[in-house]
Amino acid sequence: MFGFGARVYDYEIYVMIDGRWRLDKRLEGEPGTGKAAAEILEKNAIAQANALLNVGDFSAVKVIRTSDKSNTQTEIYSKTATVRPKVMQTRPYKGVFPICDTVYAFTTREACRGFGAVFREFLDKQNCTAVELLHSPQQQRKLADQSNFLRAGIYILAGSQTQPGLPSQAERSKKLEALFDKLISHTRNALAEKNLPSLETGNFDTLIERMNGRYQQPGDARFYTFFQVSKVLIQLPSYAAKLDWVLKLMAQRTHAENDVLLDEIAASCLDSSTLVQDLLGHRANLSDALTALAELSAGKLEIPATPQADPLLAAVNAMLAQNRLPLCVETLWDRIHSNLTSKALLAKNDPKKEWQLTRNLNHKLLSMAPPAFKDQIDHAGRMRMERVRDMQS
Repeated sequence: MFGFGARVYDYEIYVMIDGRWRLDKRLEGEPGTGKAAAEILEKNAIAQANALLNVGDFSAVKVIRTSDKSNTQTEIYSKTATVRPKVMQTRPYKGVFPICDTVYAFTTREACRGFGAVFREFLDKQNCTAVELLHSPQQQRKLADQSNFLRAGIYILAGSQTQPGLPSQAERSKKLEALFDKLISHTRNALAEKNLPSLETGNFDTLIERMNGRYQQPGDARFYTFFQVSKVLIQLPSYAAKLDWVLKLMAQRTHAENDVLLDEIAASCLDSSTLVQDLLGHRANLSDALTALAELSAGKLEIPATPQADPLLAAVNAMLAQNRLPLCVETLWDRIHSNLTSKALLAKNDPKKEWQLTRNLNHKLLSMAPPAFKDQIDHAGRMRMERVRDMQS
């Protein structure tokens, strides 16, 4: 079947996205392992290709075998999906996306919040924060491969630029697309930076100091810091693990002025609804959940001293109590405001309690809301009261 002899074969697995082939994985053969090992490697490559096809994200897969002797390539397997691959959906963004004139404007917290909202389905599938997406060549390539999805999301972000005096949404979208292409190139070029300071020692302050000493142009040190941090984050298995890693860095450091960068990463983790729900655990209703979020934002959430208590929740609560995560506070209150303006009932199983729950919740939230959110929370609460009144009349 193979005719191996002393030859070594490598296998490349390709997936088709939006009509284009993309290399997903490369399996390399080992010299001197023999025919049986080579047969196993080939079967493994085909099995992995089928597994990728079964995920439902790709329209076809193929496996290419390359010989080390002649460097010839042979397509040994291909298969087309029998069902149409699932198309990812963008999500709306209720905030204001910033005006971006440079690639570094894409990597601010304001821009990360927009990317985190619009591309949430992609990010959750990749277990990736918006900070990683905007600083990782690997994640940017995966998003760029889904060109229609990317363009649709950027068009939404362009529509969220509501500042006065701007050109049309279509023109703004084209500008953002071009800028994202530049960001991809810039991030890819960062791979070629020689002797780039890293986080190998686990000391974040040292990394910042070395980056500031190496780069003098505005934005460079910040970008390359997040570039290196993303290499660590991408290896962690969950949003919870990423947030835990950030909080441990904050706990062991001495220079509080660098907190803002770690706060951005933590806030990007908390953009995930799944993480927030896991942290809070089961709540009786939406009213209880929003009250708990408000208490957490102030570091005043009561956590039972039991073996079942989540240590990550306790760590977040403690950092918020120390006022070291102001961006996380904003993220939590954005979530509270979004839920308050939604049409979801506070008491899903007992609509008769809706009026009293809404009244009590509005009072609690107004008493705890930061000054920057009081007007928004007050208005959202009044609108919810009117909806409840209309519903019960």
